[in-house]
Amino acid sequence: MSEPLKSPNVTVARMLQEVGRATSTVLIKLTGRPQKSVINTLKNLYHQSKIHIGGYEVNKRGQVSKVWAWGDGDDAREPVMRNSKVAFIPRPDEAAAWLRNPV
Repeated sequence: MSEPLKSPNVTVARMLQEVGRATSTVLIKLTGRPQKSVINTLKNLYHQSKIHIGGYEVNKRGQVSKVWAWGDGDDAREPVMRNSKVAFIPRPDEAAAWLRNPV
């Protein structure tokens, strides 16, 4: 993959096309645009079916962030969250698939 553009004039859509998958926080840093602008653009692109939720990330504080992916596709299922030290708990069907197909 080529080096992403790092210009304040680059659009959120173009940057997401270049990197393929990214959270809103990463897109804010790469584009240099305000948070509200990036979030609104992502919402608009999502409603136009130009992007989809490619997955989820959990940060150190246990907050879940959507990982946006370019293109029309099926959204990843949102993880089940519980109030515990272990923040990310997979859905039972995903856990069963992991047990059947160990890496």
